Amino acid sequence: RIWEEVHKKRLTTLVGFDFFGMMDRFNAEEAKTRSKLEILDLLRTEGEQFAAWMETLTPEILAETITEPDGKTQKTRFERLLGAKEHEMHHRAQLMLIERQLGIVPHLTRLFNDRVAQMRAARA
Repeated sequence: RIWEEVHKKRLTTLVGFDFFGMMDRFNAEEAKTRSKLEILDLLRTEGEQFAAWMETLTPEILAETITEPDGKTQKTRFERLLGAKEHEMHHRAQLMLIERQLGIVPHLTRLFNDRVAQMRAARA
């Protein structure tokens, strides 16, 4: 887990951090064959662990600056964590696009349409 490797150890520089070794571990884990239930369980448990860990971060920790592996670029821990959310949003958009291509109305659109229908019914 990158969050444990970088943030738990409170590293303030990624210079010398074994990024490619970490990616090799991620890729090996990703390559494992899993059932749909296993994938959903993994998403739930890992998501809960990540959220619980994020709740422990103080404003002071989030304001700390980390030097990127290039030795020049600096970002706050908060900026680095925003990248995780942006990455998640990217994949959620991909899934919604695939759903639409398959003729499936995405769940958020269904929920929105249901709320609009309820409001219209209440006004009638």
